[in-house]
Amino acid sequence: MLRKRAAVAALMLVSVAVAGCTGETPGTATPTPGTSPSSASSAAPEDPNVPKVADPLDASAYVGDACKLLPAAAAAELGFTEPGEPRSESSNPSCGWFIRGKGETLQIILGSGNREKGVGGLAGMYKAKESGQLRFLEPGPEVDGYPTVYYGIQDRRARGNCDLAVGVADDLTINTLAAGYGDEQNSCGTARKLASAMIKTLKGA
Repeated sequence: MLRKRAAVAALMLVSVAVAGCTGETPGTATPTPGTSPSSASSAAPEDPNVPKVADPLDASAYVGDACKLLPAAAAAELGFTEPGEPRSESSNPSCGWFIRGKGETLQIILGSGNREKGVGGLAGMYKAKESGQLRFLEPGPEVDGYPTVYYGIQDRRARGNCDLAVGVADDLTINTLAAGYGDEQNSCGTARKLASAMIKTLKGA
């Protein structure tokens, strides 16, 4: 059940990308892999509500293995001693961590597929909310200086499931999911800790 929930989260990000693509003007060029953040984000209209990323991070080295975004030592600090399990249900690579016999699960989703489709970054998330593809989106606190939003088809935080998207570049998010934590404080606190660990990895800290 927990693995199915994680898969749904990854597939939901694909639906966000599809929603953004169907909203594009016919003939609009789609950014190709390796497109610079500034040129990719220019494919969508500027939205003053979308925070900019002052210090973009390069996540290209992790597209082939999103599990490396959370080193074993950092995973252990969050209570997960088993290796992460890579997922390939979508164009956005992801990785999940599970504890045998317990309900908690973590997931990281690298939004590189959305970036390639020209609907990446927090701008893509806001656009999906405007189109109705996402029913819930709310600004979250910065994590290590990077802007975030809570998001979902619905707000699941009170049930202990927290979905957090971190803008690591204007055209790229890395999303963290903490599920099975009982309440909003524990689930979202864990999602933010996961995001912070991921940012430290990207910075080489």
